[in-house]
Amino acid sequence: MVKLLIADDEQIVLDSIKFIIEKNNVQAEIVGTAKSGREAIEKADLLKPDLIFMDIRMPGIDGIEAIRQIKERHKEMIFVIITAYEYFNYAKEAIDLGVMDYLLKPLNKNKIIEVIEKASKVIEERRKAVLTEIELREKINKIMPYLEEQFLYTVLFGGYVGGSLDFYEEIFDMKLEKGYIMIFLMRSDTSNEREKSIEVNLKRQSLYEHLRIFLKGVSKCILGPFFMDKICVYFPVEEKTPFEVKNSSVKIANKVLESLQGSEKENLRVGIGREYSFNNIVKSYYEAEMALKLFPDDTIVHFDDAVGTSTISHFPYPLDKEKLFIERLVEGDLARAFKVFDEIYEWMILEYDKDAGKIKSKLIELVGIIRRSFYYYLEEGSFKEEIAQIEELLKIEDLRELKLVFIKMLKDIVENIRVVNKKKWDNITMKVINFLEENFSKDISLEDAAREVNMSYHYFSKFFKEQVGENFVDYLTNLRIRKAKELLKNSSLSVKEVSYKVGYSDPNYFSKIFKKVTGVTPTEFKEGV
Repeated sequence: MVKLLIADDEQIVLDSIKFIIEKNNVQAEIVGTAKSGREAIEKADLLKPDLIFMDIRMPGIDGIEAIRQIKERHKEMIFVIITAYEYFNYAKEAIDLGVMDYLLKPLNKNKIIEVIEKASKVIEERRKAVLTEIELREKINKIMPYLEEQFLYTVLFGGYVGGSLDFYEEIFDMKLEKGYIMIFLMRSDTSNEREKSIEVNLKRQSLYEHLRIFLKGVSKCILGPFFMDKICVYFPVEEKTPFEVKNSSVKIANKVLESLQGSEKENLRVGIGREYSFNNIVKSYYEAEMALKLFPDDTIVHFDDAVGTSTISHFPYPLDKEKLFIERLVEGDLARAFKVFDEIYEWMILEYDKDAGKIKSKLIELVGIIRRSFYYYLEEGSFKEEIAQIEELLKIEDLRELKLVFIKMLKDIVENIRVVNKKKWDNITMKVINFLEENFSKDISLEDAAREVNMSYHYFSKFFKEQVGENFVDYLTNLRIRKAKELLKNSSLSVKEVSYKVGYSDPNYFSKIFKKVTGVTPTEFKEGV
């Protein structure tokens, strides 16, 4: 039922509206009346009506000004103005304020009922929209942890390649242009395998839930999943100097530790990277991880405090080999790719002193780099398979077996790329075929077809021959002649008319091509039929 406030300085108007509503069982409740603009403003604040009937001409503050002031505080309220014919020019000003409708004096019963029903529909639609938004928000809130985990994991390890952030900024309700990564590392305090699988998992879940609730109360952020004893958290940064960002991040880390007790606090370490643009945020992740490695005994470490103070790396990482390795994979040259990988793996063994845990961590980072390099080619579902393979990788302690399993992962990724490429090329080929089927009667060229599938002229020519088995000109010619034969066989069209319909503007040239392909002239073919 609509809650109605009536503002008019004439008692007869107030009584008339009340009578009409009661007499006709109109679904409206008159929650109050006012005889001046000032009183209307006060009662709008007090009674919170859905709908206000407002007389334009009242003593003191007039109806127009009253509407303006009420709308400043209650944008959702609906207004219908009441005016005498001689004051109707004031209605134009009211329309600018967004009033829904008007009532002319003397009041008309049907018009009053009509505007109340109209307002009722608007109010009901608004309520439904609000309920829908609430339900949607509740659903989003339920899956938000999962959305955040998948998004951040994809950004750091799974192949995010940039692009518009508008969609994600709306979903997560924060700016993502730049920020930093904070890593929470949980040290296990038990050596019993059975205990690890049960107690540690419970502790992980408890810590994750605590961090999520606590951090969301302190700052906007995105929490990644609990992976390899780590929780990665992205914090957006807006209009702050690097010094301010660093101080703020360390304060957040300290607050987290202060919120914990007992073993949770004792076994948690925090590494913090510097701020970067979102497309380069993976650098902040590596810095946070490096800070933890450089100062294994410190509880909170910012990369700025760690850089340049340690010689933990005995041999520089072979970045040139990594690039060459990726290039060989892109080329599909597995033999040479694995030969380069042998050198990278030897570096890992030497650098990490055969520590299987550290080598596994580096291999998983390498998987992330590979995924980013092949993001365009990988199928959506392939990520789940790789997660399962990573889990298998985590169980292995033997270095030789570790290498074999990783190589198998690479082979699976390359095979997935091959399958996806085939599907992609098949789809493009079908698009070209359909384009030719629909446009063979027009003056189309190789360039037109290449443009249709966003390929260069030279690449498309080679691609078409490989996929279809004949060059573009031959295929289009054969298609046109095939269509011409159908028309000559099944219609009364002349040879000249048929030539135009299959894309030849010169009937003589058409006849020449037709005979070259079929061995007979169009006329001979038609007479033979």
